[in-house]
Formats: sequence, structure tokens, C-alpha cells
Amino acid sequence: MADVTAGRWDSLRQRRASQGLIVEPVATDFTDCLLGIAADGRLHFLVAVSRDPPSLPPDLQGIEVRLVENEGTWIDVSARGYHEELLTMLGNKIVFAIRVEGRDPATSVEATIHDLRAALRPVAQELGVGEQVGLFGELWVLSNILFPSLGARACHLWSGPLGERHDFVGDSVHIEVKTTTRSDERHEISRLDQLRSPVDKQLLLVSILLERSIAGTATIATLVDEVVVKLGMDGRAINVFESKLKNLGWNEGLRQTGSLLRFNLRDVHVFEVAGSFPRLPDDYVPPRGVTGIRYTIDVAARSSLSAAEVEALLQAM
Repeated sequence: MADVTAGRWDSLRQRRASQGLIVEPVATDFTDCLLGIAADGRLHFLVAVSRDPPSLPPDLQGIEVRLVENEGTWIDVSARGYHEELLTMLGNKIVFAIRVEGRDPATSVEATIHDLRAALRPVAQELGVGEQVGLFGELWVLSNILFPSLGARACHLWSGPLGERHDFVGDSVHIEVKTTTRSDERHEISRLDQLRSPVDKQLLLVSILLERSIAGTATIATLVDEVVVKLGMDGRAINVFESKLKNLGWNEGLRQTGSLLRFNLRDVHVFEVAGSFPRLPDDYVPPRGVTGIRYTIDVAARSSLSAAEVEALLQAM
């Protein structure tokens, strides 16, 4: 039977403290391996070693390996919540190597991570330019527009990663985010119904203009960290947020690849999609045989909503 399970992590989450690390042994009769959870929700698998190992394996896909001192010396293998399955598999393999095969603890950690690295290498994926631009925009809206008004609830309204029509879905307001690095405020609409307001609901469009620059001050990673800090001790919201990031192809290993684009924010406008706002008519029916439509809108000359108007609408979400 596995010693490390999803249920064990869930139990630790329920006991998470406002500071420090909560730990428990993987088994009552085996205390040389511990499961733990930090105040920020990060998961830890600790392996006791009798002496400092000559080296530690490099980090893997967001799995970090560190040496820590706390009533002894431990190899600390840790990951964010969205890598729970990966850390669970690693933990069980390490426990098996130590308890069943009788291998040296430090060697068990290094060999297990080495084997997993070899297995994952062919399938590691990077986010393309368009994917990074789009995800950056959604994260920026989540952190800077929705979170100040709605708090952690904003993560539960983030529907873009679930493949829904609009990026954020509330009880009475939907929000679509369009982000571009072009010099003008034009956006491509990729679905026939993307700018169609749901019945009895309002639809907002957030237009974000970015500058892509090697001297840019923000990346997807900085926005992810920003949201996690704002979520604080809300473990459920952190789990929801990290799960949705995973759906979009984000993993912590991307921080180390050098492929993350850097951006500066140029401008942001929020529009209500109603009246003469540029879009296909709600009753538009494409000709028979046309299965997809893409078109471009220009919102440069449109009047945007004020901060107070946006706030009032968000309160209704």
C-alpha cells in the first residue's frame, strides 16, 4: 500500500498553520521520511540523512531539492500543489527504495529523480508566445482587477482554463480578456459567440496592451507569485488556482528554461460589450458549411468604463 497519497496531503492541508511547516511521518513505524505542508501551501517530502550528500540533484519540473537542518539533516523535496501527483509518485518510489530495497536515503532521492527526469524529458512542453501573452493578460486581470474587489473568490470565477466561452464567469457578469503586443488596440475574436452576452447578464471586455521587452518587469512567473501571495492562507483557493494553471500548461520548471517572455504594461481599458460595440450581431448565422469564424475588432475609439463603474459591476459578480 502506498505511504504517500492524495488523502494524506488533504489531511495536512486541513491542519496548515499560519507560519512554519506542519509535518508527519509517512508511517508510524518509519519516521525517516516525513510529509509536510508550509504556510504558503507548498508540499514537502523530507528524507533523513546521516551526513550531507556530496551533491543534490537539480530541480525538476518545479520539484525543488534542498538540504535543511531541523533536529537533524534532511533532504527536502518540495513542490507547489499542482505538482502533487508528481511529488506523490516520487515520495512513494523513494520510500520503497529505502524501506524495501534497503538503499541509502540520499542515493534513493538522487536515483529516483534521475529516473523521473529521463522519463519526462521527451514530453516537457514550453508555452508559445501567444499562449504566454494570453495567460499573462488573464493573470493580470485576476490579480489587479478582480482580486481587489472579490478577494480569493476571483480564482473560482476564472473559467478560461476550463475552456469556457469567457475568461471569467460570475452570477451576473462575464469578462473576456484580450491581450496584444501590437502597437494598436486591435484584438482577434476567435469564436462566433465570444462577444455575445449571456441572457440576462452583462459582458465586459478587458483590453490589455503589452510591450514585449528583455528589460520588461513582469512575466507569467511574477504574476503567479503575486496571486499566491494575495491568496495567503486560503488553501482551497490556492489549490483551485494552481490546478487551473496546470490546465493551461504552466509548470514551475518553466522558470528555469529561459523561455519566459518579459513584458511592460502599456495600457488597460475595460469596455461593456453592448449597443454599438464592434462585434457580430447576436442573431448572426454563418453560411452552411462554415464551421469557424475569426475576426478583428478595433476598440481604440471606444469609450471605456471608469474605475468606479468597473468596481460597481464587479460587486455584482
